[in-house]
Order: sequence, then C-alpha cells, then structure tokens
Amino acid sequence: MKTTMQVTAYPVHDERNRELHIDANTRERLHSPEFPILPGDVDLRALLVSTVSLGFSTSDGLLYCGLTSFDQDILDTFDIDAKTFRSMRFGQIADRFDVKIHRSLQFDSRGVIYMAIAGLSDVDELQMAPGGKIVRYDPSTRTFEVLGIPLAHNYIQTIVLDDRRGIIYGCTYPVPHAFRFDIATRQSKDLGFINSMPHSPGLDDEGNLWTTWTPLGRTWNNLMRYNPDTDETTWTRVALPAICADDTGAVDAFVNGGDGFLYIGTTAGALLRLDPRTIEVEYLCHPTPGPRIAGLIVGKDGLLYGSAGTHGNTHLFSYDRSTERATLLGPIYDPERKTSNWTTHALCEPRAGLFYVGETDNPNRSGFLWECRVY
Repeated sequence: MKTTMQVTAYPVHDERNRELHIDANTRERLHSPEFPILPGDVDLRALLVSTVSLGFSTSDGLLYCGLTSFDQDILDTFDIDAKTFRSMRFGQIADRFDVKIHRSLQFDSRGVIYMAIAGLSDVDELQMAPGGKIVRYDPSTRTFEVLGIPLAHNYIQTIVLDDRRGIIYGCTYPVPHAFRFDIATRQSKDLGFINSMPHSPGLDDEGNLWTTWTPLGRTWNNLMRYNPDTDETTWTRVALPAICADDTGAVDAFVNGGDGFLYIGTTAGALLRLDPRTIEVEYLCHPTPGPRIAGLIVGKDGLLYGSAGTHGNTHLFSYDRSTERATLLGPIYDPERKTSNWTTHALCEPRAGLFYVGETDNPNRSGFLWECRVY
C-alpha cells in the first residue's frame, strides 16, 4: 500500500503570489459589500488568486486550473513535466462579474472542456450582473464558445456533465437553484430553488442527478434526485448524517465510485456512501483530523482519494473500499517553502500516484497548486 508522500507547492504566477501584508482595515474590507469596487484595489485584486477547479486533458496533456481572480484571468494550464503555467487569457470573453471557474471543469469523450462561471457579486450588483455563463473550450482549435446563461443574474458554483445525454447540470449562487442545460439546444430548465449550497452534484449510473435541498427555516441537507428521462424531481426527506453538533450534512464533494454507489465528502469531514437505488446513506469514516473533504476522486488504482482540511491543517488520504480502511497519506506541506495548503478545494490525478490539489481562501497569499507524489 502506498503510504509515502512528497509535496511541492507551485505558485500559479510568481508575480501574483507575494505575501499580501495587508493592514487590518483593508483585511476587513475584503469581507465587506464594497470590495472589490473601491478605488485603489487593483493590485490587491491581482494577488487574491485561488485554485478552485482542476482537470487533466488527455488531448493536450495539460492540467487545467480554474481560478478565482478579480481581474478575470481565471483559467490557466499547467505543464506537469515542465512545471510551468500558461494563462488561457479568459478575459477576452469575460465581463467584470466573471471572477471564478469554481468546481466546474468537465471533459467529454472527445476531450472538449465545459466550464461554468461563478461570481462574488453582492445583492446590490446582481441585477447589473448578466449571470454565470456555460463555456466550451476545444483544445484542438484553442477556441472558447459561450453556450448560454442558464439563470439570468445568478452565478454557477458547480456543474457535472452527462456526456451520453449531452446535459450539463449545475447549482447556483448566491440564489441556490439546481438547473439542467441541454448542450445541443442550448436550452436551460430551472429545477427549482434548493435552499442549499452543495459544492458538487452527483450523477449515478442511470444518469440521475443528485444534489441536496434544505427545508425552509432548517439547516440540514436532504437529498434531491432528478430523472432526466421522466423529467421528474424527487425531493426526499433523507438527510445526510451529522457527525457533530453543528454538522448540517453539507456536501463538499460528490463522486461516482464506478461500483453502483455515489461517495460524498462533507464539510464536517465525513466520508459517506449513497446507494442511489434505495436512497440509503451510510457513514464510512472521518478520515482526517479536520473538516472539509473538498476533493474526492476514484484513483487510478481503484482506491478513493480525498483532500481535506482547512486553516493550514490539510491532508491527503486514501480509502480502500474492499477493506473499508482509510489511510492518512500525510500533510499537504511543502518543507522547502515552509508553508501548508490553507484549505483544499480540488483534486486531480493526471498520472498514477501523481496528485494535484488546489488551494483557496489563504488570508496571506494566493492559493498555490500543490503536487503530491504518493509512493
């Protein structure tokens, strides 16, 4: 079993990853409705970069990095051999409200990439903001195409692609809805107000969408299922289990395990298994010392791998479904830079044993791309 891990951190752009050294007044403004539209914040905006989506393209052999950045430079590629980044110059098709490609890099069978645009506009700006775009990028022609805006004046936190049916599903922010977007017709369907903020939706083997909804006036998260063949939504009363007093069962990561089950990482740090046939949820384990299983994938060796943690206490773990055992592979800490991943946000394995982890919400610098070699 692989248990040794070597970690290296890569700044997305060196000039964007200086220590911020911002004063208390400016730090407070980062969380105010006025930021980032106040004068004089241009340099600070360029530093506030996080890596919030990852996906590897077998077409061109590049790792695609969806970023948060207030300057609209929100998509890079990373050459995993040369260890170099290249901006995809997303600003050429962006407007000023487009600040994230958040949990939304999806690849079809031909290697074409679909992505969705997230925003951070406050309520007073939303009627001016057009809404989150669905964008297609073809690596063979190096061209972007805007396919549409599923819900006007609302932005897209996450998507999942049903390649066989040509459907993209997503969840929106700040007004939480689920939606269906048909690629061929470019028509969207609002699946309803879900009152929940899942970081990932799931897609089972039958092509059903799974996400969560929260009853009004409550905090827990119930499962919701949408069947695209019957166009029916099931608002279940099956709540995701809580593992501590303030746990709402919020979804941080969702993955199809390829074994008939869906696996869920929660913001409290629980690993769960959903049987979509019976709508039964099983608690498996709490694999790391902290909360937030923000990255969850099926590894090339068949194990589940996850990245978890926050406030600099972050780890990579594996879970063996045959033995029902989790293994903590180590902290996501670069000994050369003497720094840790602040909060993990995306996970990808381009080659066997070679993992990349995105970082977000670091209060002192931009979020690095983290390379974890597991032996």
